[in-house]
Amino acid sequence: MDWRPSKRLRSALLAAVAALLFPAEAARGAGDESGSARREAATCDAVLHDWMLQDYMGIVLPDALEQQKQQWREAHLTARESKPDAPVLERLSCFVSDEDSLVERRMLDRVLEELGEAGKAIGTEAAALSAAGVPGEDPRWRQLYVQACELRRVQRLQPLLARWTRFVLSQHRHIPNTWKYTEALSDAQGFRLFSPGSCLEVLEMDGPYGRVRTLIEDPGGTLRNPDVSYDGKRMLFSWKKSDREDDFHLYEMDLATGQVAPLTEGPGVADYEGIYLPDGNILFNSTRCIQTVDCNWTEVSNFYLMDAAGRYMRRIGFDQVHTIFPTATDDGRVLYTRWDYNDRGQIFTQPLFEMNTDGTSQREFYGGNSWYPTNIIHARKIPGSRKVLAVVTGHHTPAHGKLAIVDPARGRQEQHGIQLIAPIRRTEPIRIDQYGLGGNQFQYPYPLDEQRFLVTLALPSPEGELGRFNVYLMDQHGRRELLVEGRESGEGIGCRQIVPLGPRSRPHVRPSQVDYRRTTGTFSVQDVYEGPGLQGIARGTVKRLRVVALKFRAAGIGRTSQQGEGGYSDVSTPIAVGNASWDVKVVLGTATVREDGSALFRVPARTPVYFQALDEKNRVVQTMRSWATLMPGEHQSCTGCHEHKNDTPRAQGGLALAARAGPEPLTAFHGPPRGFSFAKEIQPILDRRCLPCHAADRDAPCLSGETIVVESMKRRLSRSYLALTHTRGTNGDCNHPMVNWIDAMSGPAMLPPYSRGAATSRLMALLEEGHQGVRLSAEEKEKIACWIDLLVPYCGDYTEASVWSADEQERYARFAAKRKRQEELERANLRAWMDRSKTTVRHNPRLIAPRIEERNP
Repeated sequence: MDWRPSKRLRSALLAAVAALLFPAEAARGAGDESGSARREAATCDAVLHDWMLQDYMGIVLPDALEQQKQQWREAHLTARESKPDAPVLERLSCFVSDEDSLVERRMLDRVLEELGEAGKAIGTEAAALSAAGVPGEDPRWRQLYVQACELRRVQRLQPLLARWTRFVLSQHRHIPNTWKYTEALSDAQGFRLFSPGSCLEVLEMDGPYGRVRTLIEDPGGTLRNPDVSYDGKRMLFSWKKSDREDDFHLYEMDLATGQVAPLTEGPGVADYEGIYLPDGNILFNSTRCIQTVDCNWTEVSNFYLMDAAGRYMRRIGFDQVHTIFPTATDDGRVLYTRWDYNDRGQIFTQPLFEMNTDGTSQREFYGGNSWYPTNIIHARKIPGSRKVLAVVTGHHTPAHGKLAIVDPARGRQEQHGIQLIAPIRRTEPIRIDQYGLGGNQFQYPYPLDEQRFLVTLALPSPEGELGRFNVYLMDQHGRRELLVEGRESGEGIGCRQIVPLGPRSRPHVRPSQVDYRRTTGTFSVQDVYEGPGLQGIARGTVKRLRVVALKFRAAGIGRTSQQGEGGYSDVSTPIAVGNASWDVKVVLGTATVREDGSALFRVPARTPVYFQALDEKNRVVQTMRSWATLMPGEHQSCTGCHEHKNDTPRAQGGLALAARAGPEPLTAFHGPPRGFSFAKEIQPILDRRCLPCHAADRDAPCLSGETIVVESMKRRLSRSYLALTHTRGTNGDCNHPMVNWIDAMSGPAMLPPYSRGAATSRLMALLEEGHQGVRLSAEEKEKIACWIDLLVPYCGDYTEASVWSADEQERYARFAAKRKRQEELERANLRAWMDRSKTTVRHNPRLIAPRIEERNP
């Protein structure tokens, strides 16, 4: 059935709307056809069908028709979080009845209720039709409905078009099955998820309808992540032109001339998700850190900074795995998602983080200890508000899911600060890996205010499959107007990310706190006993803070698997048995905790570190299962141990004792900082103290240093290590009473103090008692306790105890050398940054012509 309004009606409505709301656009002339690359952003049929779909599903229908809706829900909306989504039926039983106009009148009333006074005249006509008993098949009902919907569209779009009439849009194929691993490196170690076919377009609104003009189209590559400069004159984006011959790099287009210049380059590294910062720099994601994901064989991306010309490239993220989708906030900071699983499972820990534009003050914004939401992505701060608009989704899921407002004022963990919207409904804290599947699927929201936002949305098909990703203007209740149609259904070429094209207010520029002439920063704690982390622990228990640095793998070789409360996982290049430490640990030393619970100490800058609160026996009372990083010269403080970010620090009488004493250097851990190696730290103790009774030929568990090859891990592990960790296959028993440690697959929730570790391990009690008359020194006991509290690592670096083939050795050495080259390049850039008279080591950008393939409208 043809739902198109009459040409005369449509022309009259458009002319009236344009003249009323957009006089400048009307004077220029609607529907400028000068560019052959222009096309309708959304066809009339698609807009009309979307109106009817919303209104038909939003009213109470006769019982038989309501049953159709319910049957569709039961068949296709199986996930609890998707059940409130509206059905998408193949056929809508409206404007067809020859008996009555019940459905049509209710649909029209729904539109008129939203229009208010503006729909009064249409309401009068509708009342007359109804009084005359005109059936729904009469074209006058359809004509009134379309007229009302046109007015409603104008009313809905007015707040958007009063600010912007032009927008930049990316269309490309979906990166298959993941919100991460999108680097698609030409020399990828494992995943290379490359799906060519893409374009960058400009949406130009002319009144309530728009047309799309192609800027760049690349059938053989991928264009992604558009961002517009604060003055509205330049566009930043990422472009990968082929699978094996190119990698994602950042480009900039002069929007007035169409000229395109590369800002980054280099084979074997991916630069993407670039954004303009208010201080004139550019922040972007990059694989230049040359790391491999702990639980997979694929590249890691961390954050880098450079100036507007692509100079002085320097790393500001030093994270275990992916940090994704940074966005600049209207108060001059950066919001992003950090995948975060030190000493815990990898599935439920993708919290929102925030930082200053120079990389300082990196800290949790929401969900660092939460089971729910499983993942928060594509977050943007709502202007003028502390709230954030984001997509909540799963871990092993594509980069789309349910839409939510994150309000940290209501809470910062679990569902307390999360409100699912569009439609607004109760937010259930569901613990599930693949959260958010089925029903309406959202991506890349762009909030105008707390009520309205641009968003990419795929409604399900009538068969319940993933539909076409289109761009809509929408409100919290799910009322929407279709702006741009995607090209293909599912995860084919479709709308991905839309941002306004025009000038915007530049946020306050925070003066940089970074001093690259320095190599350290300082941490301070006001009172470690503040907060729930040490709840129930008597004051005076904590004597020191142990500071541990994390070292990350350059390549993936060998594997083990593990399972626990936090789910299932593989481990690449394992440095311990399953369910033990993910990463190499380096004990940097300890800091003094004063009588009032305060501490102030220096740590190396640009180094991921975490803290462990130690008692008088140097055993862990509480541990930080995340990490923090300081930029050079930065000072970062916290109130206490896992304190609530919304709490006010407790008032103190005068300066804390640590502040009076000044920052202290760390006290070394029995020698210089080094990766904790079982063979080097623990085995010598066992050889000296235990072998007389625990040799291979004795009945007691063997504690000899004789090694056994564990094939899947590609490691030689000692008999003593396997015995103490009670390993079966490749998995250690972290629950064994003799040596128990925090399970590397434990859940994200904060653990109680003294929950695991040396303080609760029977081994330490035996050693304290002088087992079989053996008396260990304080240093020996401290090393064994430290090993347990570090989650029983075996290797002090990623090559130790390896049984790699020649090819595997060459492979790891190649990626380690690649990392070293990037570090040398960065050091040169930092030297140039400190002395601006020097030039950078990268080539100067060259102007290139954009590759444009025009398509007829």
